[in-house]
Amino acid sequence: MEPIFAEAICRLEWLHAEYLGYMAGLTTEELDWSPGPAMNSLCVLAIHVTAAERFWFGAVVDDIITRDRRAEFEASGYTYDQLADRFAANVAFCRANFPGQSASRLGEVVDVSRYRHWPPQQFSRGWSLLRGLDHTAEHLGHAGMTRQLLDRR
Repeated sequence: MEPIFAEAICRLEWLHAEYLGYMAGLTTEELDWSPGPAMNSLCVLAIHVTAAERFWFGAVVDDIITRDRRAEFEASGYTYDQLADRFAANVAFCRANFPGQSASRLGEVVDVSRYRHWPPQQFSRGWSLLRGLDHTAEHLGHAGMTRQLLDRR
């Protein structure tokens, strides 16, 4: 596997470990708890980031999925184990698909128009790889704050 892809998987695993740490020991009801109106629960954050990861990493390897982004923000009722399985599935997807990829293809543009209905709709494979990681990291901060607020309620 080329170093960029191995490093991406390493970073992904670290981000996932942090998410799982924030969710560890929580009941389904606690995972569904929201700090306030229009604020996301840990469950919603986990569902959203795992769906987004799968989309963006799929764009890297020509295995793009269709997402229901709106439904991601309405998710509830998942257990810790179910959410952990979603994170694990994305790492498994990357481990199965990244070894066959060449870093020389990261500059290629992928058209995601039929899967994404807001502009822009074309991205390089490299941008998609980075977006999958930075989006997860962005929401990790939200997950940490949500856990802190949950613990202090």
